[in-house]
Amino acid sequence: MRAGRLSAGPGLTGMSFLRHRDTRRAQRHADRLTPVPSDQVSGVMSLCAMEPVCAVSLVQQMQRWNRWGRGDVVALGGLAQPVAAAWSVGSLMPFGLAGRPEHGLRAADAGEIRALAEHCRPRLSRHGSVCGPARDVTAIWGALSEQGVRSRQERWKQPVLVAPRPAGGLSVGHRPRHSSLSWVGQAVRRAHPSETEMVLPASVDMFVGELGYDPTTDGSGYRRHVGWLIEQRRSYVVLDDGAGGPVQPGSPRAVAFKADVGALWHSSPTGGVAQLTGVWTRPDLRGRGVGAAALAGVVDAVRRDHVGADGVVSLYVNDYNAPAMALYRSLGFEQVGLFATVLL
Repeated sequence: MRAGRLSAGPGLTGMSFLRHRDTRRAQRHADRLTPVPSDQVSGVMSLCAMEPVCAVSLVQQMQRWNRWGRGDVVALGGLAQPVAAAWSVGSLMPFGLAGRPEHGLRAADAGEIRALAEHCRPRLSRHGSVCGPARDVTAIWGALSEQGVRSRQERWKQPVLVAPRPAGGLSVGHRPRHSSLSWVGQAVRRAHPSETEMVLPASVDMFVGELGYDPTTDGSGYRRHVGWLIEQRRSYVVLDDGAGGPVQPGSPRAVAFKADVGALWHSSPTGGVAQLTGVWTRPDLRGRGVGAAALAGVVDAVRRDHVGADGVVSLYVNDYNAPAMALYRSLGFEQVGLFATVLL
C-alpha cells in the first residue's frame, strides 16, 4: 500500500493520521461516555437500584472486583446521575439505554448509543455476549451490527422470574412428585472446595447444553470460575448414589443437581437480590421431579445463606425451554422482566 493512501494532509503521515483519528474519536466519546473509576460507583449503583432484579448482573461485576481498567465500566450522562451504564470486558452488560420513563429516566440518544458501540466493539471477545434487559440489548445491538459485530445466536425472549416467599419456605409448600424423592430437598447443600472436580463436569455439561460449546476449550477461565463460586459458597448441589437414591455409607457419590448464585447484591433496595445461574439436573433424572424438589431447597438455602427471608431469588430462562418454564411455574415463580442475550 502506498503511503499516500493513508495521508490526510500536508506533513501528516499515515501512522500519525491514525493516531489523530483515534484521538479525535476518544475526544468525541469523552463527551458521551465517562469511564467509571472503581471508587466512584455511587451514581451507577443508584441507577441500578431502579430495577435491582434486572440490574444485579451489572452490580455483581462491579462488586466482585476491587478495581478495573479504565473504560471497563462506563456511564452515559455523567458519573453523578448517569442515564445508563455498561460493563464491557469480553462481554457487554448494558443497563438503562432504553430509558425508564416510569422512573423519570430518559433514553440514551443516538450519539450516546453510537459512542458506546464504538467503545465496546473492540472489547468484545470470541464467545462473548451482549446480555441484559431486553430493551437495553435491543437499543445497542443495532449500532453494534452496523459496526460489523455478528451474532452466533440471538435470544430475545428470556423471562426474568422471581421465586415466591411462602411461609415456612418453598420446600415446605412443595411436595415431591414421589414420596421416594422426599430426601432431595433435605440433601441440598453448598459444595465444598474438595468437590470441585466432581462439580466441574456437571457445570460443563450445563454450559454445553445452554451455549453449545465446551468452555474449557477456551483455557482455564471457566474452571477458575467454577472454583470461585464454590470457594465463595455460592454453588449448591444435591449428591446421590449415582442411581437416583440418597447417598449411603460406602455408596458411590455423583452430582444429581446443581445451581449457582451467579449474581448477588446484598444491599439492594429490596434487602438482597440473588440471581441463580447454572441450574442443572443430571440427564437420567430429568422428568422425575428431582429438579423441582432440589430447586425449592436451593431457594430456601439462598435466602438463609445470602439474602435473608425477605430477599429476592431470581433467574432468567429461554422462553423456548418448555420443561424449565414448566418447572419454575410449578414452584410459583413469577415473571418480573425480560432479558435478551446475543451470543457472539
